[in-house]
Amino acid sequence: MRFLMWLLLGVLVVFALRKKAQNLTRPAEPSQPFQAPPQEAEFATTATENAETMVCCELCQLYIPASEAVIKEHKSYCCAAHADQS
Repeated sequence: MRFLMWLLLGVLVVFALRKKAQNLTRPAEPSQPFQAPPQEAEFATTATENAETMVCCELCQLYIPASEAVIKEHKSYCCAAHADQS
C-alpha cells in the first residue's frame, strides 16, 4: 500500500512538471499595444488643472487640501480641535 502511494505521488509530480515545462516553452501570445481611451486622456489634463495644494496637519501629520485646512498662527491643522490643542 505504501508503495502505491509513493508511485501515485511520483506520477503526479511528473505530470505537474510536464505541464509547467509546456507553459514555459509555449511562445507568448502577441499583445496589442496599449492605447488609452480618449476619456482617460481628457481626464488626465483636467485632473492636473484642478489639482489642489496639500498641507500637513502639525499635530497628526495628516495631509489635507489647503482649502479645508484650519490655519492658526501660520500653521495648518486638519480640524479646529487640533488647532486648539496646540
